[in-house]
Amino acid sequence: MERTGVLNGSAGLDGGSGTPGAVDTANGSAVVAEPPVWELLDAAGEALRSVSLEGLSEDELSRVVAETGRVKSLADATTLRAVGRLESLRAGSAREALVGAAKLSGSSAKRVTEAALQIEEMPNVGRLVDSGELTLPSVFALGSAAKQCGASVVDGSDELLHQAATRDSGSFSRVARRFGQRNDPTAGGDLLKAQRNSRKADVFVGGDGMGVLKGEMDPVSFGLLEQAVDARKDYLWRKDGGRDGTPDAIRNNGQRTMDAVFELCTGRDALTHEPLADDGPRGSRRLPPGRIIAVTAGVVDGTDPAGSCEIIGVGPVPPSVLDRISPDDRLVGAIFGGNGQPLWLGRMERLANLAQYVAVALRDRGCVLCRAPMHRCRLHHVDEWDLDQGPTDIENLVALCGNCHQWLHRNRRRVVRKVDAYGAITWSTVLRRPKSGTGGDGPCGSPTQGGSLTGEPGVAGASVEHSGMTQGRRDAGCRSADGARGSSGSERSPPVGR
Repeated sequence: MERTGVLNGSAGLDGGSGTPGAVDTANGSAVVAEPPVWELLDAAGEALRSVSLEGLSEDELSRVVAETGRVKSLADATTLRAVGRLESLRAGSAREALVGAAKLSGSSAKRVTEAALQIEEMPNVGRLVDSGELTLPSVFALGSAAKQCGASVVDGSDELLHQAATRDSGSFSRVARRFGQRNDPTAGGDLLKAQRNSRKADVFVGGDGMGVLKGEMDPVSFGLLEQAVDARKDYLWRKDGGRDGTPDAIRNNGQRTMDAVFELCTGRDALTHEPLADDGPRGSRRLPPGRIIAVTAGVVDGTDPAGSCEIIGVGPVPPSVLDRISPDDRLVGAIFGGNGQPLWLGRMERLANLAQYVAVALRDRGCVLCRAPMHRCRLHHVDEWDLDQGPTDIENLVALCGNCHQWLHRNRRRVVRKVDAYGAITWSTVLRRPKSGTGGDGPCGSPTQGGSLTGEPGVAGASVEHSGMTQGRRDAGCRSADGARGSSGSERSPPVGR
């Protein structure tokens, strides 16, 4: 790869034999030798140390930030080129320099070394690096994509390299990952298979002696894992005291998350390391185990293969996920009106049955106030069952997470819904109006259409877009707690808030 830069000059990494001001007269001409590279770096460091920010305006300070970012990118480029040369001289020498002299961690040194070697196979990326147009995290993202779909594919994509040079490193890492998945030659165009091919995990001991577990997986697998961890974590919260005690005095939310993962993996109590004696999460407050997949009718009948496909609580997934669903899973049609209201889905009763629960999940996609995923939600009566004599009809049920549900009752509020001319639904909350002549709660009559309460702690108005269409869904493995397949007549009905 042909590249230019201070390390490609005559001085080289060894500094050469020339010194500033030296003259070569062997051919009769006077030539001033280049200063050694470390003298150039020392001069750059001195220049940075002498920078003063006193008296600069906001615009001038913003320009300083931009220029220092550019300088850092150029410094990273110099490091990458030096690391590449070190590895060509002796394998392993780059890590020694990065850890011993540059004070990087072992894992960071490994990533820098891998990136330096990958750049040698990607000349277009190398030129962007040398010009200071790529940050080091963006170089890492390009390298990860190159591992999945090949260095030549990445280096030959003008669009990808343009985004690498113009996007921030955080958003570009997602772009690069998606590019690698789409162009994975082993996936045959199947995005879900490509996502599964790029799954990874690391288990190691950190610098402070703490064990570290980190990983990535495809959204379908993650949705199942997340539900299992959330269910176990909720059980631990209740075991620690729940709302009637002080559970954070035993362990905080982050600790319960880690303990839930540990107990699911090992079958041992996270605090005592004894074999688990409990029967796991109890109650029926969660989305039935398994997946609820909402797809447009065109995906099911083949007339629109690129139509919408979404796992409720997880997000959009490739339609190819339907190919991996068991023949035993159910396919149920749900007809929606123009404002997203299910016109008919199951019979009505005091506790929402499974069909009604799934209908609300398809409509609301999660908590309508804070957007928590559906598997953390319960169903709440808009016109409350006790206070307002509200029916258990689909139009009177709404998904609320446990926190928002408690907040609503503690603050004597009610949810209201407004549908605009385009069918967009906006949810908010308003104070319950006391019954005439009393100071207590009572039937509210027609609810006022309040705006979003952005000033309320933990609750804000949320908009959910619904379009009039016929949807099909696959209820993948919806089972009751004892393993029997759930149905609209199941005695283990999903919960409904009072």
